[in-house]
Amino acid sequence: MSLNGDKIKNILVIGVGNPLRSDDGVGPYIADCIEAKGLKGVKVWITQQLNVEDLEGMLGFEHVILVDASLDGPLLDFRPVELKEGKILASSHHLSAETFVNLASSIYQKKLHMHLCTIKGLCFEVSNKISPEVLKRAQEAVDLICCSMMGKTYA
Repeated sequence: MSLNGDKIKNILVIGVGNPLRSDDGVGPYIADCIEAKGLKGVKVWITQQLNVEDLEGMLGFEHVILVDASLDGPLLDFRPVELKEGKILASSHHLSAETFVNLASSIYQKKLHMHLCTIKGLCFEVSNKISPEVLKRAQEAVDLICCSMMGKTYA
């Protein structure tokens, strides 16, 4: 999967999660790994929770990649976030990637180009250690995201 290769030069990677809740810290961990690569045109944000106010900052980028732990679903998933017609459901405790894409369209009449990378966690107890299995998937996610930013296909 590619983010359109050379055309994209202004990318925001947002690592979402709490590093003191074991595998929930995998989003910030991956964001740190990507930032350490020093890729030109790539900015990294780390946050424990997304807020509606974050949308305005996202709109300044050509592409946004959200990275977060998940409780269920595939072990590693990387997909584009599509605009969904209809009601926008959000709460003060959970804003989905789709919510940001929909709000960008409805409030600002802008298309927010976003991908969501989720890594299935195993442990969410209080600890600053990510489980070994999740760390392995985290490295795969770093490789996948970096390949997509460079316009290469991830094998």
